[in-house]
Amino acid sequence: MAQPFSFGFSGDDIEDDPNDVMNHDENIGIESVGSNDPPPIEARTHDLYELLSTVPDKLSYTTLSITSPKGFTIRVPRRELFDVRIQLMAEDDGTSLDALSGLDDLDVKTNIYEGGYKTWECSIDLVKFLLDRGPRKDLDDLVRVDHVIEMGCGTALPSLLLFHYALKNAVPLYITLTDYNADVLRLVTLPNLLLTFASTLPEHSGQFTDSDSGDIEVTEELKRAFKSALTSLPITLTLLSGSWTPVPRLLSLIPTATEMNTFILASETIYSPASLAAFTEAMAALLGRVKSGKAVVAAKRVYFGVGGSIDEFREECARKGCVAYEMELEGLEGVGVRRCLVEVQMY
Repeated sequence: MAQPFSFGFSGDDIEDDPNDVMNHDENIGIESVGSNDPPPIEARTHDLYELLSTVPDKLSYTTLSITSPKGFTIRVPRRELFDVRIQLMAEDDGTSLDALSGLDDLDVKTNIYEGGYKTWECSIDLVKFLLDRGPRKDLDDLVRVDHVIEMGCGTALPSLLLFHYALKNAVPLYITLTDYNADVLRLVTLPNLLLTFASTLPEHSGQFTDSDSGDIEVTEELKRAFKSALTSLPITLTLLSGSWTPVPRLLSLIPTATEMNTFILASETIYSPASLAAFTEAMAALLGRVKSGKAVVAAKRVYFGVGGSIDEFREECARKGCVAYEMELEGLEGVGVRRCLVEVQMY
């Protein structure tokens, strides 16, 4: 019998360097919030198979090797940013610049782009945490996870780890991935899921373990196998773009049941007061509608020049009826701005 997921419930662009990770010890590049900002994009779900039909015939990727403090290692394939640029140029009809908004020097553009093309250092911290803390067969006091929700997923590295585990161990699972930008889901998130799936297949596994980069042909056979694996396990993937607020709209789009043990992941989602408030409201609402749920949020202690902080996040959690406390993970101190992992549960 497959080991279920368990996690201790108690109630700048991606650089051309294949080993890149965004380390934002300096200020986040963000356009100032003003009255001329466009209105937030309304949340909506996307048909997985429609998005799959837009994946090109070939994907270029790099493989990121991540090792946890306890020595567990995972190799995660990610689509190359130059490959995204090539697809966007091929699709460009001159009528919209939205998809290109993340491919400049800014990390965030208010109500336009929320950093989803980037690989954030804090998302690596989440992967290391997951490698060390679960799923682990030697921990027997844990509760099964039914639903993983990654908020502000972007490249979705933490979810890719759990998706890989679910595929290899035939674990049924709901996975909901949210990113503000639909094009990030289409151009980065879904291709990364497809690459992760391909890495589990005997005919492809060697190329992901033997080299740090490469290309893979996206055949109709591969797409059919991907769909079949999701259906047979089953793994229920929900891809959702747009704003976290209004929260009732968001909640209506995310599958749930009261008995569904829910695990929320997020990194770099509290960088500004506005983002912190919207994220916390949505996270608390998601936790509040299930009997057993928790969130783990990776962030910088302080976002200088932008306004978000761990202390303010913990205070906002308390106002929403949640308890938030910092977790220990070796290597978070580092140089420069301290990074943190915060666990959140309802009172």
